[in-house]
Amino acid sequence: MAAVPAETFPPTRAAWVDQQLRRAILTGVLAPGEKLHGERLAEQWGVSPTPLRESFQRLAGEGLVVIEPQRGARVAPIDAAAAVDVYEIRILLDPAALRSSMRAAAGDPSFAAEVAAAADRLERRHASILAFHDAHRQFHLALVTRCPNALLRRQVAHLLDQSQRYHVIAARAAGRDVRGEHRALATAVASGDARSAVRLLTTHLVGSRDAIAAAQQR
Repeated sequence: MAAVPAETFPPTRAAWVDQQLRRAILTGVLAPGEKLHGERLAEQWGVSPTPLRESFQRLAGEGLVVIEPQRGARVAPIDAAAAVDVYEIRILLDPAALRSSMRAAAGDPSFAAEVAAAADRLERRHASILAFHDAHRQFHLALVTRCPNALLRRQVAHLLDQSQRYHVIAARAAGRDVRGEHRALATAVASGDARSAVRLLTTHLVGSRDAIAAAQQR
């Protein structure tokens, strides 16, 4: 397994380890159900096993890790029902944050330029699944950068991170053109058409929710 580069370095080693482990789980580098070997990860990331074991406990509290007596820690399995719940909330919050962001950025061409640049990065060929997930995350975050409600921005970012685990399921749904959905959304933002942008984002998220719900029923 390749090392997981951190985008930023948290102020403490414990926070850094949490970031590494969370990111590896959310992007699928550590697969659902995979056993977590503290010594192996410690050697890979250049830390002692102790902060890894402590991180297992903390992320178990977030539902990302399962700790079983006598069996150790493993990545929590995919819970499609929980994923649908996450998307239900995103359908409510993401469009509201985008609408607010576009209203606040009205007349500022730099916002549309940032979204367009993020869309371009998302469409490039990516060297790894981590690079793709990072580009996908940055695109969706770019949509809400001008939202003046900091709490709403943080909630959107948190839910986006939670839904990253399920993005592959959502993107593989038959008949979906996720790339085209992102491109159309960026175009609507560039034109300043908030109504169309909000509608396209809502449709995009509903499509993801429905794809995950359908996968759950198979």
